[in-house]
Amino acid sequence: MTAPIIQEGDESTFEVSVENASSSPIRIPFSPHLAHLQPKDAAKKFAYSELHIVLWIAAGEKWSNNTGGGVTLYGDDEHSDTMVSLNPGQWVRIVSRGKLDVPRGQLSDQLIRSHEIDTVYAQASLYRDETLITPTQSATVSQELCVAHPDGQTFPIQLIVP
Repeated sequence: MTAPIIQEGDESTFEVSVENASSSPIRIPFSPHLAHLQPKDAAKKFAYSELHIVLWIAAGEKWSNNTGGGVTLYGDDEHSDTMVSLNPGQWVRIVSRGKLDVPRGQLSDQLIRSHEIDTVYAQASLYRDETLITPTQSATVSQELCVAHPDGQTFPIQLIVP
């Protein structure tokens, strides 16, 4: 398989499969809009689930950075059209868009020159949040429910950095 050639900063579509690898069912959010979950009374606190899919670019096993973009999905059981149930072994495919950007700075530049960026991988994290939004402030308390697996499946790429 030939690795696709990607120009830094190009926006591209990515697909990520999220599988329930546990022994019990889980519910994950799938709405891209947090505002749909906010109560009519904007001063009320509201709770929701949040799924982060983050793309990481890597140079072999020497270096990686989460500058590949990603997507955040939201949901709550009170808004039935924003959550999906996954039994053990079931999975969903999430399709979104992202940009592969390389961080700038002396350390990053040295790493990029000495190690060719050759892979991209996705990492998923699931949170349960509680948010209060007022006209002048907002506050969120977040609890991670599912720790992301540190070694996701990689996909070969050739990233051209100008």
